[in-house]
Amino acid sequence: MPMFSFFRRGRGFTLVELLVVIAIIAILIGLLLPAVQKVRDAANKTQSQNNLKQMCLAVQNLAGDFGGKLPPSVGYFPVSPNNPWPNGQWQPAVQGTLQYFMLPYMEQGNIYKATNDWSWNYYNNVVKSYIAPGDPTVPSNNLTWSNRGATSYASNWYVFQGNGNTGSIARFPASIQDGTSNTIFFAERYCICPSPNGYQHIWAESGQGAGPGSNYYSPTFWSFYVPQAAPTPAACNPAQVQGFSISGITVGLGDGSVRGVSASISQTTWAAALTPAGGEVLGSDW
Repeated sequence: MPMFSFFRRGRGFTLVELLVVIAIIAILIGLLLPAVQKVRDAANKTQSQNNLKQMCLAVQNLAGDFGGKLPPSVGYFPVSPNNPWPNGQWQPAVQGTLQYFMLPYMEQGNIYKATNDWSWNYYNNVVKSYIAPGDPTVPSNNLTWSNRGATSYASNWYVFQGNGNTGSIARFPASIQDGTSNTIFFAERYCICPSPNGYQHIWAESGQGAGPGSNYYSPTFWSFYVPQAAPTPAACNPAQVQGFSISGITVGLGDGSVRGVSASISQTTWAAALTPAGGEVLGSDW
């Protein structure tokens, strides 16, 4: 009986002991959160790399079906390689962005068939492979201006060209004289990036024209300014592309590979990696 009385009279925690326990739990949580965030960032990076790889391979397969002809960043491209003009040239029957022309090669043929006009006219259609999970500017519903599908990637205008009213003169791999493994095809870029003139580079409007002097806007880029590494949305510069990690940006190359580019890359090396036939030698910071 005295033994049971002892357990009934067992004392509780003192205030000091309780505070110590709470402090220990707080420390453990503080140690755990960075590890969880690191795992999440690694998963996001892997997904973004996979998206870029899919896009680069889609372009290769598309070009293979059209005799090596590449679609423009924005402009005209034929509907079918078996439907040429009488003079043998490709029929410029559809006007859109490169991301639109890639849809059948991104397992999105149903969207492509349902919208045989401007690529940004397929409202409410979301292409998951065009969205990076690490992009902090993608809206929660994955839709942007006027319910157009979001994208976290931009095409390199120096490769694909186009001004909205014409097709592309680029051929794969003939136009990539610097080597497909040395030329950027696609790069990460914030879905929404405010600019002083009011434009935002989103699915339909990129804030950077499809080429110098163009009035058309699409998810493309042609600036030689080096990438921004994970800037805050407020500090986003639409004249640049943006990586989703403070270490730099992930890009997709013409040979279908992906690689990280350091935030400290020089403008000279970055520009050399953008031009497909400039004859430049990539710097040691590549």
